[in-house]
Amino acid sequence: MRILFLTGRLPYPPNRGDRLRAYHFLRVLAREHQITLLSFIGDDRETGNIGPLRQFCEDIQLVHRGQLQSTMTTGLNVWRSIPLQSLYYRSSVMQGAVDRLLERRHFDAVYVHLFRMAQFVADRPRPYRILDLTDAISTEIERALPYHDPKWRMIYRLELPRIRRYEREIVRKFNETWLISDAERAQLLQGKADDRVIVIPNGVDTDRFRPSNPTGADNKIIFVGHMGVFHNIDAADYMARDILPRIHKVLPSVQLDLVGAEPADQVRHLAKLPMVRVPGHVADLNAALNDATLFAAPLRFAAGIQNKVLEAMAAGLPVVTSSYVNEGIQATDGVHLIVADEPDTFAGRVVDLLQDPALRRKIGRAGREFVMSRYRWEDVLDRLKIVAESQAMRR
Repeated sequence: MRILFLTGRLPYPPNRGDRLRAYHFLRVLAREHQITLLSFIGDDRETGNIGPLRQFCEDIQLVHRGQLQSTMTTGLNVWRSIPLQSLYYRSSVMQGAVDRLLERRHFDAVYVHLFRMAQFVADRPRPYRILDLTDAISTEIERALPYHDPKWRMIYRLELPRIRRYEREIVRKFNETWLISDAERAQLLQGKADDRVIVIPNGVDTDRFRPSNPTGADNKIIFVGHMGVFHNIDAADYMARDILPRIHKVLPSVQLDLVGAEPADQVRHLAKLPMVRVPGHVADLNAALNDATLFAAPLRFAAGIQNKVLEAMAAGLPVVTSSYVNEGIQATDGVHLIVADEPDTFAGRVVDLLQDPALRRKIGRAGREFVMSRYRWEDVLDRLKIVAESQAMRR
């Protein structure tokens, strides 16, 4: 199939959740399909990142999205009923690029990454249109409300009804919609039946993320994530300020590493606390995971699947995480990972693992086996085979 691949961010480097999914889908689909990538970029310097994508694409086209222009567009169109983030990506230049490609070339399908980009093909009857919502973003916004400052809480309270309505409406305009987990599908459909809404999970590169150090450091906890994203910033702060001191009372030698690209000031300042390191981006994430004793991901709000947790499990590292995170992963608490939510409980489960090497090994092995059996990037290729077959039957 010839596919137009439409993204709001250039899917490279794959250093945050949205880019990660788009990059790996692009990489896997290119094995059997011809891909034209059309993407926004926010900065001309991003053009330096297209090199690694060329091997997967027969053509790459970019549209510049300036922050000032996007902000002005949002302000001028705020009276509209669509979500602010869709308004932020509203662009006559992108619409023109989409229209020209679809009029001048033959495409069998359009893949649209996230609802912010849906506006550019939502009203077209063809070609076959796939909307990858990934998450029901309204769920995470609702869960995050108590943790925002008053200004952003007010903005998101106004935005939330728009997003909920838009998510329901936009699905009806596409041939099919993809979500990352059964939990996200249930949140979107709210008990309704719709066989056009399909679960396509993320995958993990289990050759890259694997056990390589059977011992690891003593009493070293690691949390990994893009440290400029709000739910990771909150989790890092919560871990360092509320949970780590409780662990320290029992295990004074405990250390916490907060690893991830582009740490926000709030995260960088945590390095001033005793027992906390903020190394930022690391070149070899698998080595960093294997150098730790366990992985802690105390996200107080989340949606979808947190790949950082899957990668830690693939590396054989025992994981302690929250109920919201496991809602997407659907692992068995106490077998594949440990689930805890309140600070005292979370700290207690971490201490239990730090003091029990046999339990760490048992959960680490079970977690890796679980990830290897359930999370494959190739699932997206399997789905496109079904789409191609159904399209061929209609010709």
